[in-house]
Amino acid sequence: MNSHIIVSILLCTLSCEPAEVRVWDGDSIRLGLTSEAEAIRIFNIDAPEIDGQCVYESDLAQRSKNRLAELLLGQQVTIHRQGTDRYGRTLAAVIVNGVDAGDVLVSEGLARTWSGRREPWC
Repeated sequence: MNSHIIVSILLCTLSCEPAEVRVWDGDSIRLGLTSEAEAIRIFNIDAPEIDGQCVYESDLAQRSKNRLAELLLGQQVTIHRQGTDRYGRTLAAVIVNGVDAGDVLVSEGLARTWSGRREPWC
């Protein structure tokens, strides 16, 4: 069973306010802890799936999820919304202390740049 990771951040718009984020996987978070929380998909990356097609994908997905939580924890986070996907999630760049979290995951081999469609990890 997959469970989310809850991290505290400073959500910054015009000012920075404490907020809670649930990290679902390497490219999906929920902003807030209620059932009304905004679902956000990092728009510029594709992270492996927790329930992957092989052990390699599932293991990499867990590492990606843990790393995203680590990047966000206690940091200043800005969400640059880019629309919504077919599941109703907000597509957004997630910027942590001025650095794109998606770019960090890609550079560390924990995700890849979004090509417009899912590619196999196995």
